[in-house]
Amino acid sequence: MRWKQPDSHHHWKELERRVVAKTPIFTLSAAKRRDGEEKEAEFVLIEAPEWVTIIPVIEKPDGSRDFLMVRQFRHGSGELTVEFPAGAADSGEDPADAAARELLEETGCRAAELICIGSVNPNPAFMTNHTHTFVALGLEHVAEQKLDIHERVEFAPISESEVFDKMGTGVYSNGVMLIALAYYQRWKKGKNPVHS
Repeated sequence: MRWKQPDSHHHWKELERRVVAKTPIFTLSAAKRRDGEEKEAEFVLIEAPEWVTIIPVIEKPDGSRDFLMVRQFRHGSGELTVEFPAGAADSGEDPADAAARELLEETGCRAAELICIGSVNPNPAFMTNHTHTFVALGLEHVAEQKLDIHERVEFAPISESEVFDKMGTGVYSNGVMLIALAYYQRWKKGKNPVHS
């Protein structure tokens, strides 16, 4: 399929941006923009930090794999979820460094190898950040968990097959985890979109 309009037809030029509200986890902004036909409008944006998701892989002697998963209460849904370790990068922190830090904080593990297998905007309609997915290989438990004061996180190995079967349902209801699993599936097939 070929697009009928040139890219320039769809672009909007930002004229100004103002902060509407600041919270501990994101900034709500209003961006005034003008299109190529000189129409102006204001659009609401959520400016959030970069997110990281880590898929810690445990290779078993029989050739099968487990993932080291975390379980915690999520305030948005009001429910317990089972997820890959994840979190937000600190201001100016490289996503790979954030991934290593989050893995260590939530599970006490370090990875011999941390591979970025994909980055995507979670919702480009109004979010400005990206979520970065990493595979963690060669896990070693080196420390106790180091959780934030309000975090209640436990971790356990869960079979790769169970996670594939259940992701997107029940306690596996986090959409960002589904994105991470899709990147993992592509990476397993030898297709890494980050380096293609």
